[in-house]
Amino acid sequence: MKIQYHIALLALTISCGHVPKTEKEPEIDTQGAVEIIETTLDTSAKSVPLDFAEVIANIQTKKLPHIEDTNFDSFIDKDDYDKIDVKALKLDQIYPDFNTEGYNYRVIARYKVPVSNNFHTLVTTVLKGDHEMETIIINYDTEGNIIDHKQVAFDEIAESMSRTVSRISENKLVVNKIFWGNIREVEKIEYEIRSDGTIKKTDAIRLNDSFENFTLINSVLMDLKLDWVQTKTDLITTLEHPDNPNESIVVIPEVVDEGEQYFDLNSHIVIADNRSGKITHNYFESSQTNNWVSDAIELNKIQINATPFKIAENKMAFGLNVSHFGHSRVNPYTNKTLSLFVKSGDSLLKVLADYPVESNGGEWNGDCEGEFVEERKTLVESTEKTNGYFDLRVTKEITYSESTKDKNGDCVSTDRSETKTAMLKFNGTTYTETEIDAVLFSEFHPQKLEGLQLGNFDVNHAFELDNFKYVSGNYQPEDGQIASPDTETDWGDRLLMLDESNKIVYQSKGIGDAYLFEPHFYKSDASNKIIIICQMAFEYPFGGEAFILEKGTIKHLGTLDIEGDGEKYLTEIITIIEWNDSIEFTFKSDKLVLGPGSENVTVANDNVRYMYRNNELILKTKGR
Repeated sequence: MKIQYHIALLALTISCGHVPKTEKEPEIDTQGAVEIIETTLDTSAKSVPLDFAEVIANIQTKKLPHIEDTNFDSFIDKDDYDKIDVKALKLDQIYPDFNTEGYNYRVIARYKVPVSNNFHTLVTTVLKGDHEMETIIINYDTEGNIIDHKQVAFDEIAESMSRTVSRISENKLVVNKIFWGNIREVEKIEYEIRSDGTIKKTDAIRLNDSFENFTLINSVLMDLKLDWVQTKTDLITTLEHPDNPNESIVVIPEVVDEGEQYFDLNSHIVIADNRSGKITHNYFESSQTNNWVSDAIELNKIQINATPFKIAENKMAFGLNVSHFGHSRVNPYTNKTLSLFVKSGDSLLKVLADYPVESNGGEWNGDCEGEFVEERKTLVESTEKTNGYFDLRVTKEITYSESTKDKNGDCVSTDRSETKTAMLKFNGTTYTETEIDAVLFSEFHPQKLEGLQLGNFDVNHAFELDNFKYVSGNYQPEDGQIASPDTETDWGDRLLMLDESNKIVYQSKGIGDAYLFEPHFYKSDASNKIIIICQMAFEYPFGGEAFILEKGTIKHLGTLDIEGDGEKYLTEIITIIEWNDSIEFTFKSDKLVLGPGSENVTVANDNVRYMYRNNELILKTKGR
């Protein structure tokens, strides 16, 4: 009998054109598995029928979330099956042909999952003939009536081209339907398990169409011995390694716990070879320490930084940002952290852990009155080292906002900003923050002078400060021609410094005919220096000329040939800091225009700054 059965099975397999599953787990002796299942069920003792309450009470319960991937590999021993009371579980309602001759349905396993106290949830595996195995999730009411059901696992051994696996959570079901053709295809279907026991489809996407790097991610998952269904796919991210185009950084969030409005994730951060898909460097961190937790504060984005950090002469670190978002209307909250990773052998080291770089929070009454604090941090590599790694200087831009109602009932908002600095130093294991001695400059407004007359000089702006006058304008031409003291190479708008008798004690070089050449003044209580920036513009802004005033002497620093990509002028977005014998100019704008009015190159503001040191003003960008 068995010999004839296996000959028939072999003939059927050949006639159907057996196509092996690529990328699938190694094939087992399915012939033997079917024989064991068949033999055991044929010889099992007939049990006395039980009612639903008795059956459900004696079934094993598995914890959630649970990965359901039952297949023919799961049943290769005689003890791998359960005795199932088909009648009590009403399985003939799901399979109308269950008892019809020739269909050969056999129930071989079942367990419970604690989805809800309002109904019972059972997961049951059914052998459909000799070549298909299906696992279904069934919700029963307290009387044992079926509310709803869905397939959660499937395997077949005729053509070996498809499988289904699932992740079961307390209110959610994620089903992955896998098909092996020329490439692996995965359709992800999401269901909501509702409080009344019904199971409703909420979303469906084809993962191989949704991810540009699907094949690479699939290879990485195989190396990690993970399946797509074990991951939070909407948070998977990849990026070509900024320091090596032959490699990619791949971030895999593995679901550890999941429920209504919350989830916990393990971190798998790897570098993989773009051609082979093999992992070359690996980093793992559990949900217990990585802060990849989402609850009332939602983890809504994981993003790889496109620009590396140069932390040593021959060592680059890449960054990973993790963002959280609070949904409270009266207590709004957002937060973004930065972690830095470097290669070490075949591993990755986390040298900066979850450093907060953006935050915004506060409290208000839902109408008008409230207080908010926003903080943004910018990291810049220093030239100083600690334990072999460059220090990272941190500029903190903090904005305090307060909203109140005036006497007319109108909502009025006031803002106050301040800038702080800190330094991240490497302690041999990780970067830690320390305070630094830095001087921060803030804009102030000297006394403005009106009606100042100065010979043949056309005064556009005039200010008085400490018995000196600071005037911008241009020498008037004679009969439309350049006149002394202008020359062919030195004419147009310029900055003058006058003493008490209006004698010129300093004049800058002319910048030509400009629509605007307006001085802006910046000082710090911790310094006796004053920085002057003359904003330049035609019908558009095109940077500023920078000067330093100290002990009654003025000196030209150079041209800040840069503007923000927007409506604000340079002098509205600039931050000035003096530290470590340098004066640094940074900019509060997401994008910047280099060479405005000439080159007009728009760049992302990734630590772009001007640095004045050793009598030289130099433009610095990331990695330079």
